[in-house]
Amino acid sequence: MKAKQILTYMVSLGIGVVLFYSAFSFIDDKELLWDTMRSAKWEGIAASFVMGYLAIVSRGLRWGILLGPLGRKASKVRSIHAVAFAYFANTFVPRSGELARCAALNQTDDIPVDELFGTVISERVIDFIFLIVLTSAAVLGNIPAFAQLLDGAVLPDLSNLIALGGSVLVITGLIVWKRKTILALPFAKRIAEFLAGVWNGLNSIRRIKQKGRFLAHTFFIWFMYFFMAWVIFKSFDAVQEITVLQALFIMVAGGFGMVIPAPGGVGSYQWAVMSGFMALGYAKSLGLAVANIIWFTQSAMIMIMGGIAYVYLLIYRLRKDQT
Repeated sequence: MKAKQILTYMVSLGIGVVLFYSAFSFIDDKELLWDTMRSAKWEGIAASFVMGYLAIVSRGLRWGILLGPLGRKASKVRSIHAVAFAYFANTFVPRSGELARCAALNQTDDIPVDELFGTVISERVIDFIFLIVLTSAAVLGNIPAFAQLLDGAVLPDLSNLIALGGSVLVITGLIVWKRKTILALPFAKRIAEFLAGVWNGLNSIRRIKQKGRFLAHTFFIWFMYFFMAWVIFKSFDAVQEITVLQALFIMVAGGFGMVIPAPGGVGSYQWAVMSGFMALGYAKSLGLAVANIIWFTQSAMIMIMGGIAYVYLLIYRLRKDQT
């Protein structure tokens, strides 16, 4: 691992540790927090573990459907393991997973990274649409709680963003104006070829023949995301009365908490879920207890299944190199 990567990881880990410690310090009765966490039923935790991995399996199978229009075919098993490895990589280096899974499948199935990356972008576009729909449902179904979350929030200063947007437009204009000169440079040609491959992969979603299976996998993935949290909610006696829309609200809040570049969402996820529970009128200690159990369960799943995936892909690649 390079020094820059180590520094990036340490900064990200520092952010997560600070957020986690802040959330823990926010709880007055620590003993109540531990007692609440210990009260979670093991069958719910086990079910959440399985559902989290089933979402990864479905992601791997859905990825294979996107590769079809490109004339590429990857092993279903290796596609699934590559996705599991992506989550594993994200735990150590935030935002590295998408490139890591493309690199892994490139080394095992000889599919160009640029095309693989384009299909990953296509996946993200579809998932973003689903996230917007779920977020809208969560907000509309819990308007008072959403208003409480926004209470006291300070809008960011947009002046820097406007300046950045203007700079991007100027640079883009210069590139278009001097495109022939720029494209004549060797490094520019390589970038253009890579972007062409990405675009080809991105367009694969328009040409897929198994649209029904693709949508079925997408719905299944998001159902698993919801239910792997729902079964843990129901593992706590104090959360038995939670409604589907309230659970969806907390799930979405936790999802946005994962946006902060902390390894595995540590700290940021706990804060987001705890805030969601508090906005719904639940005790902060209960919110943090539930968030911890969900986070520990899914982190364990990612470390175990992602570690197995890494070993499998490594052994396969070594055997492939020997033949």
